[in-house]
Amino acid sequence: MNEESVRQDKELARAAIKGLTSYAEQIAHKGKDDEIQQVRSLVDALSLYWGVDEKRDWTEEFDEKVQQARKKRIIPQRRSSMTWEKAIKGLCRYAEEMASAQGVEEIERILEIPDVIRRMGKEWEMCQSYIENACSKIGDIAEPLRESQKAMEIHMQ
Repeated sequence: MNEESVRQDKELARAAIKGLTSYAEQIAHKGKDDEIQQVRSLVDALSLYWGVDEKRDWTEEFDEKVQQARKKRIIPQRRSSMTWEKAIKGLCRYAEEMASAQGVEEIERILEIPDVIRRMGKEWEMCQSYIENACSKIGDIAEPLRESQKAMEIHMQ
């Protein structure tokens, strides 16, 4: 992978982390703790996977921002649609990278991303076709992995 590709991946990862954090801030006052934990897990995985900023603890920042949102009980300021789109693109790129690098081992992580994207899209009132296109792309990425997983399970029996 060349330096420019790595830089772009890190930029998308940062955008996805920021979007996920903002989404968690938005839902923090709704008592959706399970959902926040799932989003936190993605933030942690994204920051570690691409080594986004070694000097920055993205998960700690996530926790602080969610805690602040819970205390204030206000919905954080909405971001631009461009910010949301970059966050979705970052999640799609992460799914793509996980599929190629980790394969079947990460199928569960890959398959959870479309659900998170759909919830984010609903919260952000994004264009439904944009959201479904992103989820479809991830589904296309995951399909060969699911088939491979099934074949391995049959072979092991």
